[in-house]
Amino acid sequence: MSLCKLCLEREANKKNTHYLTDAIIRTCLNLEGSNEREKGLYFALDNTNPFIDFNFQRLDELTLETTIGRKPTEEEIENAKSIPFSVDYVFCSDCENLFTDIETPFIQNILPHFRQADLSGLKIVSEADVVTIRNFFHIQLYRSAVCEDILAFSPEFKEKLRHSILQKNGDTSIPLSVTYLQTLGGNAIYTENYIGFTDDKNPFIVFMNDFVIQVYENEEAIKFLPFHGLNEQETFVSAININEESFAFKIFNNAERKVFLNTVIVNEKVKKTIQYYRDMFDMFWRKLFGVDAPVLQKERYIQSLINGDDNNLIKYSKQQVFEFTVAYMAKLFNVTK
Repeated sequence: MSLCKLCLEREANKKNTHYLTDAIIRTCLNLEGSNEREKGLYFALDNTNPFIDFNFQRLDELTLETTIGRKPTEEEIENAKSIPFSVDYVFCSDCENLFTDIETPFIQNILPHFRQADLSGLKIVSEADVVTIRNFFHIQLYRSAVCEDILAFSPEFKEKLRHSILQKNGDTSIPLSVTYLQTLGGNAIYTENYIGFTDDKNPFIVFMNDFVIQVYENEEAIKFLPFHGLNEQETFVSAININEESFAFKIFNNAERKVFLNTVIVNEKVKKTIQYYRDMFDMFWRKLFGVDAPVLQKERYIQSLINGDDNNLIKYSKQQVFEFTVAYMAKLFNVTK
C-alpha cells in the first residue's frame, strides 16, 4: 500500500488529482481557450533539453499535427492519451477534499478580482485574505514538487509546505511572489500563456496560465534573478510577500505579458536550440573532415533550418533534425543515393 504524500497516513487511493488546479490552467491548455477538457498542449521549460517535449490532452493525430505544425512522434501520440498535470494514487480522498476546500474560496472570491476586473494602469494589486491566497499557492507548489522532478525543493522546505497545507494556516514565513499576466481578447488568448516549470532554484518558478509563481525556500535564499524581465533589480524585493498583512500581486498588463512570454520562449528555448544545432553540425563535419565546421557553413545550415522564423526551431523533433542534417550535408557535397 502506498501512503498519501500529504497526510502520510492514509492509503493513496485517489485517481486523477490535478496538481496544478484545473480551473486555472484549463483555458490555457484548451484549443481556442474553451472550458472543455481534453483539448490542448503544454510543455516544460527544462533548460537541459534543447527540444521541447510536447504533451497533449486527448487529441487525435490530425489535430496534433495542426497544433504543433508537424507530424507528432509516436511518443507524443501516446502522451495524448494522458491527462496533463494529473496523477493517480499519489494522494488520498480525504486530502483531495482538503485541496478542494482550499481551492474553492480562491476560485470564487479571489480569481474574479483578476480575470473579471479592469486592471488598467495597475502595477500592484493587494488582497487582504492572505490565508486563502497562501493556502492556494502552497498546494500548487507542494503537489507539483511531489509530482515533478524538475521542482527540486529541499526535504526541509517540502515538509514546511506540507505542514502549512495540513494546518491551512497560510504560513507567511515562506517568501512568495506572484505575477498576474493580464490576458485580454477573449478566452482563446489564454492559449498564448504557458504552463510548466523552469529548472531555476531560489526562486523556483511555476508558470500557471495567467499566474507566474516564484518561491524561495527561506529568507536567506532570496536573490535577484532577472528571468527575462519578470523581475527588476530595483523592485523585486518589494514584490516578495513575507510576513505580510496583505498579499501583493505584481501585474503585467496585456502588452507586457506578450513581450515577456515571447522573450521567455526565445531565450529559454530557441537560443539554446540553435546552439544545439550548431554542435550537431560540428559533429557531422568532424566525422567527415576531422575538424569543426567553418563558421559560415554552420550559419548557412542554421538559416536553412530556421527558414525565416526562429520559432520554427521549436517545432522540430529529434528525428526530423537528424534527417534534415543528413539531407543538408548530402546536398552540400552533391551526394546522391
